[in-house]
Amino acid sequence: MSTIKKNWATQNQIAGTGDGYITLSGTTESYSSDVDLETNGYEGAHVIVEINYDAAPTDEVKIKLYGSLDGTNYDDTPIWEMQGDNGTSLQQLSFIIKDLAHFRIGVQQTGSTDSHDVRAYVQCWNYQSI
Repeated sequence: MSTIKKNWATQNQIAGTGDGYITLSGTTESYSSDVDLETNGYEGAHVIVEINYDAAPTDEVKIKLYGSLDGTNYDDTPIWEMQGDNGTSLQQLSFIIKDLAHFRIGVQQTGSTDSHDVRAYVQCWNYQSI
């Protein structure tokens, strides 16, 4: 009798590089790199977004999810979005994405006063029989 277990891929940074941040400017939205769940048969992904708010922040940061069938053409309207809390710096927010072929994360400030720093990581999974 076989046992089914979760098979985790390697963690990857999808926003920022080398454990560094991207700095948001005004209300311009910045996007992560594509997350491909299709090619390796991944069922889902654990995403962590970290927000380093400026001192005495005014603006919040919105996190948005965009789906894609091919990793090139993304939804024009996000599937969902959530807003961070500028009262918590350094803020880390985790969520699970399932059943999309490809996706990317958008991050955007709610105003033009601050220049918050954001980075994001993903770890995909599928199931294997052992």
